[in-house]
Amino acid sequence: MKDVKTNYVVVGAFVLIMLAVLLGVIALLTGRTGATDTYITHLGNVNAVKYGTKVTYEGFVVGQVEDIVPLRADGKTSFRVILSVRENWPIPEGSVARVAASGILAAVTVDIKGGTSEKMLPPGSQIPGGPAANIFAVMNDMAGQVAVLNQQGLLPLLSTLNQRVDSLGAILEKQAPDVLANLLVITNDLATKTPRITADVQKMTGTLSTGLVNDQNAQRISQSLANMAELTAGLQDSRKKVDSVLVSLDRLVDKNGPTIEASLKDLRYTLQSVARNIDSVTYNLEGTSRNVNEFSRQLRENPGVLLGGNKPREDAPGRR
Repeated sequence: MKDVKTNYVVVGAFVLIMLAVLLGVIALLTGRTGATDTYITHLGNVNAVKYGTKVTYEGFVVGQVEDIVPLRADGKTSFRVILSVRENWPIPEGSVARVAASGILAAVTVDIKGGTSEKMLPPGSQIPGGPAANIFAVMNDMAGQVAVLNQQGLLPLLSTLNQRVDSLGAILEKQAPDVLANLLVITNDLATKTPRITADVQKMTGTLSTGLVNDQNAQRISQSLANMAELTAGLQDSRKKVDSVLVSLDRLVDKNGPTIEASLKDLRYTLQSVARNIDSVTYNLEGTSRNVNEFSRQLRENPGVLLGGNKPREDAPGRR
């Protein structure tokens, strides 16, 4: 009886030990072997991501996905992914979380690309999400873009080209015979006139060669170039002289500046005096002009006024 109880105890202990080992293996497989910190990220696409998906930091497994919550805002759907990471695992600010796969047949993970900041994110912080970093996601995006390009760009372009080709074909069908006939007439005319045109061009070339390109004209051109060079040298000398004159004028102005300023002040004072007395001067000039007019009138009536100064008689000639 004692042996039976001993066997039961041994078997029970073995079962308990195996059960503990099984629980430990399960914990290792799930990645939940200790305390964790929670972080949050937002992704636009969570293809193949689910509860228990591994979370890696630069390729090293540091946790798993705890939950995925879809969100709808501004007409777009995004996913709030809750990550559990090993406790006290350093994640710098500026890190980016994205869906990635280490190989074509490898399982999808949420990989955290570490930032370069010296400051670490506290637990519960949000890690910015980035686009998927695996070849299948890139191919899916490319396929979508190609489909959009095909529907919105290539098909309308081909339709427009077909319409233009049909229109051009109709125009050519109607006008091609006339165009070909005109081309034939033009080519025949050119074939007829080409020898004469060639002869005229050769004749003109020979005339230019004999009339313009000769030693006398070459000598004249050389002389003209020499004259231009001499003129340029003279202009440079004149420029130097003008510069020296300007420098002298500047010095003269600087030297006589006080004198000129004093002269301007005197001229201003004189003009102010004239402006103040202009009314009396004008009045005196007006009186003087009247006296001169009166004296001229008396001379016309009696020139003897200059000699005797007597008034003319009443019956003198000219008094009517």
